[in-house]
Amino acid sequence: MNNINHEGELQIVFGVHEEDYKTVCNNLYNYNVSETNGLLNKPGQTINLFLRDETGKAVGGIFCATYCETLYIDNFWIDVEHRKKGYGRSLIMQAESMASELGCKLAHTSTFSYQSPEFYKTMGYKVFGLIDEYPDGIVQYFLKKRL
Repeated sequence: MNNINHEGELQIVFGVHEEDYKTVCNNLYNYNVSETNGLLNKPGQTINLFLRDETGKAVGGIFCATYCETLYIDNFWIDVEHRKKGYGRSLIMQAESMASELGCKLAHTSTFSYQSPEFYKTMGYKVFGLIDEYPDGIVQYFLKKRL
């Protein structure tokens, strides 16, 4: 892919530029904090819980952010051999409890049809939107729950 010039002023550049990535993300974050009068920082803590086997190996985990008094479940995975044993329920309940203690009033996430929309529904999450235009009938669900 070629660089694109706009009348010699700015360039659009494709590639991996770690420092530039950090600059853009940090500036967007700072703008968002300013525009929300600091609400973006409330409570502003990550909640990362791991499920470990007897050897200490991670066989699952849930990684969440908290902002605007909301819990966002970003990544949630359990190894296939440990699924359907209640570990997922325990992890999500612990994350929700910790978020509630921090002052969060809402939780939200997204998941695909081949992942776990039914699991989230059993945990009290409600679908508030979806994208159903992916190939092969794949649907992305957006879910939320009052804490």
